[in-house]
Amino acid sequence: MPGTFNLPGPSTMTYEYLLTLVSTVTYNPPSRAPTLPKPVALWLAKVAQNIWWPAISPDEVLRRYIDDVDVPGDWDKFGIIPDEIEEHAITYLRRYRSA
Repeated sequence: MPGTFNLPGPSTMTYEYLLTLVSTVTYNPPSRAPTLPKPVALWLAKVAQNIWWPAISPDEVLRRYIDDVDVPGDWDKFGIIPDEIEEHAITYLRRYRSA
Protein backbone atom coordinates (compact mmCIF):
# COMPACT_ATOMS: atom_id res chain seq x y z
CA MET A 1 0.00 0.00 0.00
CA PRO A 2 1.72 3.20 -1.08
CA GLY A 3 1.20 6.42 0.83
CA THR A 4 1.50 7.88 4.29
CA PHE A 5 -0.39 6.44 7.24
CA ASN A 6 -1.40 8.04 10.54
CA LEU A 7 -0.92 5.69 13.47
CA PRO A 8 -1.86 7.60 16.63
CA GLY A 9 -2.41 5.84 19.92
CA PRO A 10 -5.83 5.04 21.31
CA SER A 11 -5.70 8.00 23.73
CA THR A 12 -4.27 11.50 23.69
CA MET A 13 -1.28 12.14 25.95
CA THR A 14 0.78 15.18 26.71
CA TYR A 15 4.56 15.37 26.83
CA GLU A 16 4.35 16.11 30.57
CA TYR A 17 2.22 12.99 31.16
CA LEU A 18 4.76 10.81 29.38
CA LEU A 19 7.60 12.32 31.44
CA THR A 20 5.65 11.57 34.61
CA LEU A 21 4.98 8.00 33.44
CA VAL A 22 8.68 7.38 32.73
CA SER A 23 9.79 8.89 36.04
CA THR A 24 7.20 6.80 37.92
CA VAL A 25 8.30 3.54 36.33
CA THR A 26 12.05 4.19 36.50
CA TYR A 27 12.07 5.77 40.00
CA ASN A 28 14.16 8.63 38.58
CA PRO A 29 13.03 12.22 38.97
CA PRO A 30 12.13 14.09 35.78
CA SER A 31 14.62 16.52 34.32
CA ARG A 32 14.71 20.00 35.81
CA ALA A 33 15.57 21.55 32.44
CA PRO A 34 13.43 24.61 31.76
CA THR A 35 10.88 24.70 28.96
CA LEU A 36 12.09 27.17 26.36
CA PRO A 37 10.18 29.04 23.66
CA LYS A 38 10.37 27.36 20.27
CA PRO A 39 12.70 29.92 18.58
CA VAL A 40 15.17 29.77 21.48
CA ALA A 41 15.09 25.96 21.56
CA LEU A 42 15.65 25.80 17.78
CA TRP A 43 18.62 28.16 18.01
CA LEU A 44 20.19 26.16 20.85
CA ALA A 45 19.65 22.90 18.94
CA LYS A 46 21.37 24.35 15.87
CA VAL A 47 24.31 25.49 18.00
CA ALA A 48 24.45 22.05 19.66
CA GLN A 49 25.05 20.44 16.26
CA ASN A 50 28.67 21.71 16.42
CA ILE A 51 29.63 19.49 19.34
CA TRP A 52 30.82 15.95 18.75
CA TRP A 53 28.60 14.11 21.26
CA PRO A 54 24.90 13.45 20.59
CA ALA A 55 22.64 16.38 21.45
CA ILE A 56 19.09 17.37 20.59
CA SER A 57 18.61 18.15 16.93
CA PRO A 58 16.48 20.92 15.39
CA ASP A 59 14.18 18.21 13.99
CA GLU A 60 13.50 16.91 17.51
CA VAL A 61 12.58 20.43 18.64
CA LEU A 62 10.15 20.83 15.73
CA ARG A 63 8.54 17.46 16.46
CA ARG A 64 7.88 18.44 20.08
CA TYR A 65 5.68 21.29 18.84
CA ILE A 66 3.58 19.20 16.44
CA ASP A 67 -0.04 19.03 17.50
CA ASP A 68 -1.66 15.93 16.01
CA VAL A 69 -4.56 15.51 18.40
CA ASP A 70 -7.27 15.51 15.75
CA VAL A 71 -5.56 13.13 13.30
CA PRO A 72 -7.67 10.06 12.48
CA GLY A 73 -5.88 6.74 12.67
CA ASP A 74 -5.32 4.25 9.87
CA TRP A 75 -5.02 1.20 12.13
CA ASP A 76 -8.00 -0.52 10.51
CA LYS A 77 -6.10 -0.77 7.20
CA PHE A 78 -3.61 -3.04 8.94
CA GLY A 79 -6.08 -4.94 11.14
CA ILE A 80 -4.43 -3.79 14.38
CA ILE A 81 -6.03 -2.51 17.57
CA PRO A 82 -3.53 -0.31 19.46
CA ASP A 83 -2.91 -0.80 23.19
CA GLU A 84 -2.41 1.81 25.87
CA ILE A 85 1.21 2.73 26.63
CA GLU A 86 0.76 2.10 30.37
CA GLU A 87 0.27 -1.62 29.69
CA HIS A 88 3.72 -1.99 28.11
CA ALA A 89 5.84 0.76 29.70
CA ILE A 90 7.32 -1.46 32.42
CA THR A 91 8.60 -3.93 29.82
CA TYR A 92 10.83 -1.34 28.16
CA LEU A 93 11.64 0.94 31.10
CA ARG A 94 12.51 -1.68 33.73
CA ARG A 95 16.21 -1.67 32.80
CA TYR A 96 16.44 2.06 33.53
CA ARG A 97 15.26 1.79 37.14
CA SER A 98 17.50 3.39 39.72
CA ALA A 99 16.69 0.88 42.48
